[in-house]
Amino acid sequence: MKKVIALTSILCALGLIAPAAHAAKAKKNKGGDDAFAKYDKNSNDVLDADEKEAIQKDFKAGNEGLKKYDFNGDGKLDDGELAAIQPAGKKKKKNK
Repeated sequence: MKKVIALTSILCALGLIAPAAHAAKAKKNKGGDDAFAKYDKNSNDVLDADEKEAIQKDFKAGNEGLKKYDFNGDGKLDDGELAAIQPAGKKKKKNK
């Protein structure tokens, strides 16, 4: 019985620690961040066609910072993946 209680206590402690660690990692790797600022040359908070081309060019050249946006792992950044590059702090609007 003591083993069950000890094991339960350990699992509960891990359950409290794991989400905090994940939240810290997510905050550190928040979407958009520096990538958006680097490529949004005209600072209009929108990636225009020429800015998207620059991202594609750098991605093909092996830019490590852009690899995290290749969600499907096909070695290309499609329109959906490019849309994931957002300015820091910008949240997607929810349809009601």
